[in-house]
Formats: sequence, structure tokens, C-alpha cells
Amino acid sequence: MDRDRLLRELNEFLRIPSVSTLPAHDDDCRAAAEWVAAELRRLGCSDVEFLGSEKHPVVWGVGPDVPGAPTLLLYGHYDVQPPDPLKEWTTPPFEPAVRDGRLYARGAADDKGQVFCLLKAVEANDRPPVNFRFLIEGEEEFGSKVLFDLLKREPHRSKADVALVADMSYVAPGWPAVYSTLRGLCYAEITVRTAKSDLHSGEYGGAAPNAHEELARLLGRLKGEDGRVNVPGFYGPVKRPSKAELAAWKKLPFKEKDFLVKRVQAKGLTGLKKYSVLERLWALPTFEIHGILGGFTGQGAKTVIPAEATAKVSLRLVPNQKLKHVQQQVAAAVKRFAPKYVTATVKFLHGADPAQIKLDHPSFKLLDQAFREVVGRGTLPARAGGSIPVVPALGATGAPVILTGIGLPDDRLHAPDEKLDLKQLWDGIEDRGVQTVLRTTGAWGVGRSVAPTPHVLPSEFLTRVPKLIDLVLGQAPATVALLGPRVPAHVVAVLLPKAGDVFVEQLEAAHPLRALP
Repeated sequence: MDRDRLLRELNEFLRIPSVSTLPAHDDDCRAAAEWVAAELRRLGCSDVEFLGSEKHPVVWGVGPDVPGAPTLLLYGHYDVQPPDPLKEWTTPPFEPAVRDGRLYARGAADDKGQVFCLLKAVEANDRPPVNFRFLIEGEEEFGSKVLFDLLKREPHRSKADVALVADMSYVAPGWPAVYSTLRGLCYAEITVRTAKSDLHSGEYGGAAPNAHEELARLLGRLKGEDGRVNVPGFYGPVKRPSKAELAAWKKLPFKEKDFLVKRVQAKGLTGLKKYSVLERLWALPTFEIHGILGGFTGQGAKTVIPAEATAKVSLRLVPNQKLKHVQQQVAAAVKRFAPKYVTATVKFLHGADPAQIKLDHPSFKLLDQAFREVVGRGTLPARAGGSIPVVPALGATGAPVILTGIGLPDDRLHAPDEKLDLKQLWDGIEDRGVQTVLRTTGAWGVGRSVAPTPHVLPSEFLTRVPKLIDLVLGQAPATVALLGPRVPAHVVAVLLPKAGDVFVEQLEAAHPLRALP
């Protein structure tokens, strides 16, 4: 594997400032999509399309056909967060730089570096055991509206035996993870207006209301100094993790002091102190202020009382909370907490429900085996504080969604000096780490989640399957599915909903499928 060549190619991708939230970068988002499409064509994808948008298209790819094999859907995104504040970057965010074995650039870990790792692992796998489908979007950092709309119109795009989302991290170096929960997101702008226009602070100061002051007081009512969100009803649906899950978290290689000093890089931690830091990060909802606009913020001085001020805020949601309900609660709370002489409004920009994933599908055991083979340690079940809006939609057709990745907890996602450890990248490509994951998650048996639980006709009927397929297909309740690669591709099982459940292993023992024509 030519690491120098790979690094050059990744740097080319990272130099594209594909910031999806800023219209000034629409052409850059399109350029990043073109880069991904070119890579898919190099992989031999027979069908590469731009879907849903000219500016932030979803890049759809269909890999080389492997008859009879399961289908693995690979998801990622080519858009990135804004790089501000620029002065806090050691080197410019879109000029990739390697320091001490780490690659620094916006998007290095979230998510261009991980998309690149997947593509190169597929490229290195000469004879893939699965059919690949690619959904690489350009609005993940801005709500995924284009992809959501696409999947509503064309739900078959997410149909697969397994969906793999490589946009996550290890819980610690050498400790790979698989994630069961993502927090949801409610992003909004809260605007306060106190007068028709800005006013002279000398002539009106002391009597006229100040929009910045009123907004600050309103935000303080919405979230207390102790970190509690005071939106009525907000915590109602929230349930604590089980005792077993909390006990498992205590065994993770996580130290609060290291988290404060090395990752947060602050003087102290905040939040609801009666809960552990991991519980605050993974299992509790939040309210955060991202920016405040209004008044005069340019160089020099201007003595005005601002008439309007806006705060950009977001709430992270946990299982059982619903985006629509939270939006209603926030709007009602803003109206309730604002004084009568203030006009307060809320504009919701984007959001998503939390995602919960059961880890009991066979593909998760195969993923665990893959990491044991490559890293020497299996996957640890974990939760994530972040959000990937489209995850529930990816699993809507019944496929299990695997949330994993090659990142590390200190990659500084969304922050200055975002980075990716090159060892993680090389382990994923050259040491066949991601290749092993791709190979094992495509193993026989993974695909049984595509259709509802199979109901198989009695074995005496199966002997007549070849002659009766056409007849059965004419019946409304019938479903036909190809069995996995352990059975020859031409073997077909007929599934009907009212017959008894029969596992494929039992079926093989009861009836010699290989004897069927």
C-alpha cells in the first residue's frame, strides 16, 4: 500500500471547503460530491448518480454485482462544519498538515477521513463478498434534509441486509466501540425584540429595554446555573440507563480528570453534578447556546441600545424524547418566560429524533469478531452524545444499522485543530481492519433482516418449489428471497406468512437444499 499516494489523495479531498451550512460554499459542496463520485467510478461502480440536489447532492453508487450475496449499504458524508474561529487553528483548516503522526484539517475525522477509509478498504478488497451500495450525503451537518426527502420519495435506496455508518470513534485508543444510541437534535434561533429600532444609549439608557439583556435573562430562565433545563415537561420521558449499563460504563477506560485536562481543556466541568460525566454526555438531554447576534459587534465603539438580539441554540435529545414535542415545549417556554414588553419568537432550523439500535443481530457478533482479529479486542457497547439525523431512516426497511468508526475521542470534532490519527487510518486500510469488518458483516446469515421474519412452507412443499414458484408469486402474501452465499445463488426459498417459523439451519438439516435444481 502506497501511503504517500493515499495521503495525497485524502489531502485533496480535505482541501475542499465543503461547509454545508453556508451558501457561499455550495460550489465547494458540489466539488466534494464530484470527488466522491470519481472515487466510486474508480471502484467499478456500475451506477453513480447525484440525487436530490444540485448543490448538496446525495452521491449514490452501486458496486460490482455479486450474485446471491447480501447487500451492504455504506453511509457517510462529505460536508463539514464551519472552521471558525480561524485564529485558534495551528494551521489553516483546509490546508491539511501532519504533525506527530496526526493529520489536522476540518473533516479529517468527521467525516471525510472515515469515508476515505471505507472507499480505500473496498478498493483493496479484490473480491468483495457482498454487494455494495453507497449513500454519501452533503448535508449531515445541516440536518440531512436532502437525504430525508430522497428516502421518502425513493425508500428502496436504503434497502440492504446491513447498513454500516462509519462516522464514530473508539471509546479509547485500542478500544473499538459499537454504538446503541445517538442523541437527537433540536436546533433553533430564539429572537427577542424590545423596540422598533436601536436607540441612543445616552438619551434612552436606564429607561428603554435592551434586547441583549432581555435575551440573556430569557436564556438564564431556560437553563439554570446548575445545568438543569427548565423547559416544562422536558425531562418527563427521560429514563436512566439500567444498572447493568451504568456498571459497564464504570469499567470503560474513562477518567474524568483526563477528560477535563486533555479533551475539554478547561478549568472545570459543569452540568448536573449528581450524575456521572458519561451519563451527562450519553444519557441526559442538554441545552447549549452556540452564538448571540445583535447590536454592534464591529471594531471601535457605537453607543446603542440594541432593539433585537438572537441566540442560536440546540437541545440534544435522548431516547423517548420526540423532536416535535420538544419543539412545542421550547416554543411554549419562551413565550412563558419572556416579559410582556418583549416580543420573543422561536425559529426551528433542523432536528432529528434520537436513535436507538438493538445490538442483537448476527452482524454485530461478526463485527466484534472482526475487531478481535484486527485490534485484539472486541467492540464495546456504548452510547454517543452526538447526532446523525438520518440513522433511523437508514434502518426503516429493516436492516440493522452498525454505528462504528476509526476515530478517537480526542479528535476535536467541530472544533479548531480537528485531527485523525494516521495509525487509525492505516490500520483501517493497510492492515485490513475495515476490510475485515466489510468482509465479516457480509457473511452468510446477515441478510435475514431485510424481509420480515421468514415463515417457510413445510418441507414436502419445498420439493415442488421449482415448479410452483410462478403459481406462488401470484398469491398476494407470498415473498421470495435469495438465501445467503453458503447456499448456491440459484436456490430459492418461498416464504409465506402463515407457516411455522423455521430457522435456515433447521431447514438445511430437514431438507437438502443443495439438491434443489
